[in-house]
Amino acid sequence: MSIRIVHTADNHIGVSFAQYPDAVGERLREERFLALERIVILANERKAHFLVVAGDLFDKQTVTKKSVERAADILRRFSGDHVLVLAGNHDYYEGPDNKVWKWFREAVQGSGVLVLLEPGIKRFGIEDTEVCFYACPCPSKHGEKHVIGWVTDTEKQAGAIHIGIAHGNVEGVGLDADQRYFNMTEQDLRAAGMHTWLLGHIHVPSPPQGTTGRPLFFMPGIHTPDSIKCTHSGHAWWMEWDRSGGCQFEQLKTGGVRFIRLNRNLADSDGLVGLQSECAALDGPNTVLDVQVSGCLKADEIVDLRQWLDGLKARFLYVTSDLDISPVLDAKAVAVKYPEGTLPHALISRLLIDPNHSVDANLAMDIIESLKRS
Repeated sequence: MSIRIVHTADNHIGVSFAQYPDAVGERLREERFLALERIVILANERKAHFLVVAGDLFDKQTVTKKSVERAADILRRFSGDHVLVLAGNHDYYEGPDNKVWKWFREAVQGSGVLVLLEPGIKRFGIEDTEVCFYACPCPSKHGEKHVIGWVTDTEKQAGAIHIGIAHGNVEGVGLDADQRYFNMTEQDLRAAGMHTWLLGHIHVPSPPQGTTGRPLFFMPGIHTPDSIKCTHSGHAWWMEWDRSGGCQFEQLKTGGVRFIRLNRNLADSDGLVGLQSECAALDGPNTVLDVQVSGCLKADEIVDLRQWLDGLKARFLYVTSDLDISPVLDAKAVAVKYPEGTLPHALISRLLIDPNHSVDANLAMDIIESLKRS
């Protein structure tokens, strides 16, 4: 008999994406729900016993009731034994007057969705195996100390599988220089005596691909990308535990949008063709694209580049670009800028035809232009 778990975190339902145009923001807000639906579908297909949300299901305390109820409805569709939802540092639980969790509990009442708002142990029997989940919710947005210490001091039943659920930074994995995000060390996690920890907070998956054995902790990373800083496609963890505590695990891809930045230095038309090919291979309707281009191109190639970038806006979900392109100097460009017979024309033309100094032509023109401005 094995225990099957799907683990997600940092879903951030309710993030506004206000920096984007209305239609784009709406698509990105909708993606938070769609990715959560994908997780439930994958968990059901794999007949998971538990779906664990390790904090920050919601982005903030002011998320709307409509969003809370929709997230609850999605999680109610899980067909396994239980969904376990932990309060994270964005959706922390501050007491019975907390509207978000009041609405959520009302929406999941009578279902297998359990809300973990206070420290404690949830025990379940799956056939002849007992599974104990140790809930360590966040009581506030920030915290100088972690909240898992009580687990270390708790007696563990022999023969059961013991799994901690917490939300916060892990030293050496994420940045928390000011000790504001319930920072835990590997020593803290190991001392608690768990088979493993299911964590949230850091938006990068851990352990890395290729890891074997039984990891000390899992971080699923965000379930679908939310900014250009997120370079992965959005993940959840699938894991299967046997009675002896052995574990097999796999990353599930759950995101439906990508944020991609292409930073390229172009020196000729071949480079531009290569950049165009890269973009043609992307899933445009589901990609927020940022193109940063530097280098030197001919004047007509710069025109082609700008026109091509304008055309991308119709193919992609959203496009931003930053150009730092200088025109390549050739005889035609020099003649346009400096009349024939002038000293600048003669100097720069001579540099261009000298194979040992052709690269100095741009420098010479920069100096001449700076002198003209001074």
